Amino acid sequence: MLLLAAPTFFGFTAANESDLTCPLTTGVFTANKSGGDISFDWNNCSGGCVQYLVKYIRRQDNYQSQEFTTGTSAYSFSNLPSGNYDFYFATDCGGGSTSGWIIIEELIIN
Repeated sequence: MLLLAAPTFFGFTAANESDLTCPLTTGVFTANKSGGDISFDWNNCSGGCVQYLVKYIRRQDNYQSQEFTTGTSAYSFSNLPSGNYDFYFATDCGGGSTSGWIIIEELIIN
């Protein structure tokens, strides 16, 4: 028995280089975690970066922190209650230009 299937095509739109004006934050990793404190480091941005944006969402109650800014490629959160968190990192290139968010999932245990 010969089975014939119709061809399947997938389409993807390639991003233009000119659309990528602010590079993503890269190399994010947990530098230290102790109790309710957690620190992150990431690669320094090259090419027009002004600062970095960080925030978190606590999954249990969908609490979202304010956006914090830092001029260095590191940030620490302190005194977080136990729970599951999504930590968000973005690059700010000034003039309203920011990258997309990078998300890191972490479990905080006090």
